[in-house]
Amino acid sequence: MLIEIEDGARANDSLAANLASSGRDLSRRDRAFVTELVQGTTRMRRAIDYVLQPFLRRKLDPDVRAALRMGTHQLLHLGTPPHAAVNDTVDVAPRRASGLVNAVLRKVASANTQWPNEAIRHSYPDWIWELFINTWGQDGRASLIAMNSPERPSARPDGYIQGQASRWVSDEADAASAKGGSMVDLCAAPGGKTTAFGSQWSSLYANEIDPTRAKNLRETISRFREGTAVVIGDGTKAPFADGCVDAVLVDAPCSGLGALGRRSDARWQISEKAINRLVLIQGALLGEAFRLLRPGGILSYSVCTVTQEETVKVPADFEASHPGLTNLALTGTHWRPHHQGGIVLPHDYGTDGMAIFQWKRQS
Repeated sequence: MLIEIEDGARANDSLAANLASSGRDLSRRDRAFVTELVQGTTRMRRAIDYVLQPFLRRKLDPDVRAALRMGTHQLLHLGTPPHAAVNDTVDVAPRRASGLVNAVLRKVASANTQWPNEAIRHSYPDWIWELFINTWGQDGRASLIAMNSPERPSARPDGYIQGQASRWVSDEADAASAKGGSMVDLCAAPGGKTTAFGSQWSSLYANEIDPTRAKNLRETISRFREGTAVVIGDGTKAPFADGCVDAVLVDAPCSGLGALGRRSDARWQISEKAINRLVLIQGALLGEAFRLLRPGGILSYSVCTVTQEETVKVPADFEASHPGLTNLALTGTHWRPHHQGGIVLPHDYGTDGMAIFQWKRQS
């Protein structure tokens, strides 16, 4: 799995597929350990590689590098006794490299690492570390550290496993429109927020642009919110008539920088340049959502990120270009005031970072 992820596979997808096949006979405890080895080794890759580098003299094959990273993660971050971490890693390492793995891990176990900076120590790209610190100061530092011990979401009463911050978004959408009516979730997959909406919505539409994700969305809908219509369409050119619904949720594609704990590979995949592209998509989605709303309708915008571009500029530009809006106060006490909406930082409650804004269309 570690090799798959380094080659570009999503960590969560690789874990799910492999645990469903070769991991079926593992105990719950062993499945949890496999998950931590994969997610933790991926998440802490920069710190691990920094510790390994002084003891390596040549370029490593991917399978040998994966074994060394896995063993080093246990030594550095899991508190595994050195003899166990070294011996067990040697047992599963490629036989041709067992001597190398044994020697390197023993040196790692006795090393006194001096970290050159906190970005390396806490295993983040420099640009992400600097963005959080420059934007949020000490709160940014606390958020980054918190995302290295991510939330373990619990099941809702219906059995769906969902992070708390995502539930809070659905709660706000419900609270803003007690009379209910018709609702479009414009970027619905994987379906957590759609299926968490309250019972006041007489008609629910879950829109998704990607056919494969839409297929998975249908499966989720069939289990947790029967009667919801799944629509395949581009949310920036939604297949709905003008003024046709009472509420729209835009849970927009974003940089995901508030969910770096849950998505262990994301910190290595997202680029700073991508934020500018995502901002354009977010603005287009909000404009399309406004078109769908009837007068008096409620628009909710949420993103699992903490950048100023996505959580201040996008809603501010939208408000400026759509004067027929009234900003709505949020009901949850967990939200920090942020621009005209609210935000939760990852260290506030041990959840994903999440921002939300809500408006009522007047005309």
